[in-house]
Formats: sequence, structure tokens, C-alpha cells
Amino acid sequence: MVKHTSGPLGSANQEIRAAIDAFVEGRRASRRLPSLLKRTDAMLAELETLNLLQVRRAPKSWQSELSALVIDLPFEYEPRIAQHPSPTAAIDVVFEIQHGLFRLMTGAEFEDELLEVASDDGVRSTEAASNLTELAGRLSAWTSQRR
Repeated sequence: MVKHTSGPLGSANQEIRAAIDAFVEGRRASRRLPSLLKRTDAMLAELETLNLLQVRRAPKSWQSELSALVIDLPFEYEPRIAQHPSPTAAIDVVFEIQHGLFRLMTGAEFEDELLEVASDDGVRSTEAASNLTELAGRLSAWTSQRR
């Protein structure tokens, strides 16, 4: 079999290979974001349970989970959180991460400012609630389009 590495056939082969590589990378990325979102959902479920049980501090294992998640994120993120946060403060960090994931999934351009961090006493800003409602609506629309 003759290998064409130059001329028109060589160029066509290179273009086809580049298109296949781009397609494979796109598929990989499209599966990666939902996987990261599932991880954040699991973290939120655990933290919400701790919050409902009125546990004062998130467990130490949560910090290592958060570190592993941040390493896997497809964007730069530096969590702004205390060493031993309350479940509420930890929830807010996970919401910030989800905000970034939703932006990538939907292609939406939200304001670049991070959501206002809730204080340890559990007070959340109405702006954060509004942003989350908007994110949920956009995610719902995005999921409907994918079906």
C-alpha cells in the first residue's frame, strides 16, 4: 500500500486526521463536564446533609475531595475558603465550581465576578440565588436541546 504524505492526497489525509482528532477531543470534553457536574452534585448532597444535621464543620475528607476536583477542572479556580469551613461555606464553593461548569456547558456569558461568598452563619445573598436560578434555567434548556 502506498502512503501519501505529500501533495493533495497528503494534505487531505492531514485534514482528515485533524478533523478526527478534533472530533474525539470534543466527545471527550462533552463527557468530562457532565462527569464533573455529577461529582459536584454528590459533594453538595453530602454537604447539605451535614448542614441539615447542624454539623458545625465540613469533614477533613471534604478538603481532599475538593482538591481532587479542582485539579480536574478545565478552568483555573482557586477556592476561597477557610481551613475548616462550615458546610454552608463549603456548599458555596461547590456552587462557584458549578457556575464555571455551567458556563462551559452552555456557552453562556455570565458576569465574571464570583458569587458572593456566604458567611459562616448561613446567610446567602439574593444575588447568588438569582444567579443560581438563571444557571438552572440555562442548564434545563441545554439538556432539552441535547435530547
